[in-house]
Amino acid sequence: MLPRLGSSKLVTRWLLVTLVASIIAAVDRGFLSFWAALIPAKILRGELWRLVSWVFVERGPTPLIVTLVVIYKFGSELAERWGDRRLLRFMLEIVLAASAATCLIAAIAGRTYIARCGGWAATDALVIAWARQFPERGLTLYGVLTLRGRDLVMVTVGTAILFAIYFGPLAMAPELIACLAAAGYPRSRLRAT
Repeated sequence: MLPRLGSSKLVTRWLLVTLVASIIAAVDRGFLSFWAALIPAKILRGELWRLVSWVFVERGPTPLIVTLVVIYKFGSELAERWGDRRLLRFMLEIVLAASAATCLIAAIAGRTYIARCGGWAATDALVIAWARQFPERGLTLYGVLTLRGRDLVMVTVGTAILFAIYFGPLAMAPELIACLAAAGYPRSRLRAT
């Protein structure tokens, strides 16, 4: 039995799958990254696991560390408040919406061979959900800036938009859609029961 890394079984498993998958992807010459990537053309041909598998593979050490820290911090607090089942439902809804919309946008743009891996979209959704669930709690960034609730949501969405300006909206489609879906998620479904 592995030690619990987060406050819940879901968070612990999420952390372990992301860590192990990312390390394997770093040493296997791209096989796992390619197999798990969000590639609209392959999803449209029936490789449906790609709708969710792409969020578990980070392609660099810095994104991996940031993703693990965000899952641990925000995922743990949301799991304590909501429970594993509700957190899993929320994350599946957001990731599937981001994946499906990205496929649609890529098909319309005629660029279905883009390939995306990484948990950025999922971590943005976690941060936004946390900010909406705990609007009065502050999050201090780099010991300089403290953000609460609505401000944290706006900064998270604004950061995704800024990256979309630099890298293109299609390149950032999963993150933009995840941010918008989390920011617009029905308030009644965010409340703790």
